[in-house]
Amino acid sequence: MTYMLLQEEEKIAAEWRKYQGYTVRPLPSTISYYEEIIATYSAKARYLLYGGTPEIRSLFQKFGYPLSLVDRSAPMVRALGQLTEAQRPLADNEQLLQQDWLHLDGLGEPFDFLIGDDAINMVTWPQFELFLQQAWRRLRPGGLFVCHLLVKPCDSLIQTTLPLLEQEFRNGSIQSRYDLASRLNFLCWDKNTYAMGWQQTIAHCGAVELNRFKPELDFIDTFGFCNSRFYCPPLPLFEALVEKYFTIREVFYPHEHEYCLFEPVYTLERK
Repeated sequence: MTYMLLQEEEKIAAEWRKYQGYTVRPLPSTISYYEEIIATYSAKARYLLYGGTPEIRSLFQKFGYPLSLVDRSAPMVRALGQLTEAQRPLADNEQLLQQDWLHLDGLGEPFDFLIGDDAINMVTWPQFELFLQQAWRRLRPGGLFVCHLLVKPCDSLIQTTLPLLEQEFRNGSIQSRYDLASRLNFLCWDKNTYAMGWQQTIAHCGAVELNRFKPELDFIDTFGFCNSRFYCPPLPLFEALVEKYFTIREVFYPHEHEYCLFEPVYTLERK
């Protein structure tokens, strides 16, 4: 599965500009949290980023630290480079390693610091342990993995109806189009696979129903080309898996939107 239903780098970059403010991209509080952690390291450390998240790359460009980017899709990484401070497919401090996240052998010396924003959600729940094993193997003992992910929303948000959700939005109980986008995805969380995603929501709700939220949110125009599918396990299951390989040093929650409650950032130390 590809991340986007587009191939051209310029068009991918244009679509990703639309996502700013939504939780598919890091929010300002998350970026500040990342910056605080990165600032405790030096340019001599070895850093690895899962994917091409522009906000994280811009931080490393600011510090001038060398950064390895690992992803199977070079066009995606290069497209997102246009949204960084450098506004280039690859900045001078960046090295692209075109490799699958579940097979990270052959990357040289262990890294001191791994960071992934929603990266683990891109593999299926049965693959989470392999993803964490690979991260464990690529880190030196005591190294850090900063892992931002989506977890299962509470049952009441999954089991609500679309008319009720619209009513909550119109009466102000859902306070922004950003929270509305999250709530629409929550409707489509799959209890068997733990999956949800933009195309899943569009298929489940349909264009006519989603158009009821215009003009505040044009869901299809905003996310219609995004093919990302997120696998969001119940939080206790995730933590039980993590603790086989890492010590949970800290958990941070972005605070811009109400439903950031289901998007924790884990700072994990390799055992």
